[in-house]
Order: sequence, then structure tokens, then C-alpha cells
Amino acid sequence: MKKSIKYLPEEKQEDLKYLVCLSPDRILQTQMIILYGSYATGKYVDCDSRIEFGIRTTYMSDYDILVVTDKAKDKEVGQKLDNIEEIYYKNPDKQTPVQFINDDIKKLNKDLSDGRFN
Repeated sequence: MKKSIKYLPEEKQEDLKYLVCLSPDRILQTQMIILYGSYATGKYVDCDSRIEFGIRTTYMSDYDILVVTDKAKDKEVGQKLDNIEEIYYKNPDKQTPVQFINDDIKKLNKDLSDGRFN
């Protein structure tokens, strides 16, 4: 498991630091924040464009961010994460999309002990 994002381009590092700084200020029950998915593994795609069945499609990796909370209400956390997204998106056409997921620390620990994330 990587413990640093220094392998990412500087603008991606800045995006992630900004998103991470906003979360604990708005969600006091935050225990940890985990980057997972293609940006965590370094296999992200900035922009891919191709023609499929005669139609141009484009693809761009998003930031997958797990916000682990303790005894927080899912609906409240979801609304606060939506608010963080609104603050983050200043120019959505040129920014890396973000996908937040919230999980309670007890549920996450149970899922880990059950081997769910192997």
C-alpha cells in the first residue's frame, strides 16, 4: 500500500490535498480518508478518446475517495460530501472528477476481517 501521493503530477496532488482538507472540517466524525482505485495504483487515465460503433466516446479516471467516519449519519455525511464536490468543481470540464464513498469504521473493519477487500 502506498502512503504518499508524490508519484502523481503536482496538479493531481494539489486537488487531492484540497479535497482531503475540506472533509474533516465539514465532517467532524472523519477517522481517515483513503484514496483507492486507479489514482491509488497509478493506473489512471487522464483522457482517452475512441470511436466505438461509429460514436466517439471519451473516458477519464476519477478520484475514488473513501471517507471513513465513526457514528455519523449516512445522509448527513452524503450531503456534506456533495457540498465538498460543489466547492471543488470550479471548472468541471477541466478537472478530474471525484467520487466519494462513505463508510463507518466498524463496518469497514468487519469487511476487512471478512476478507472483503483482498
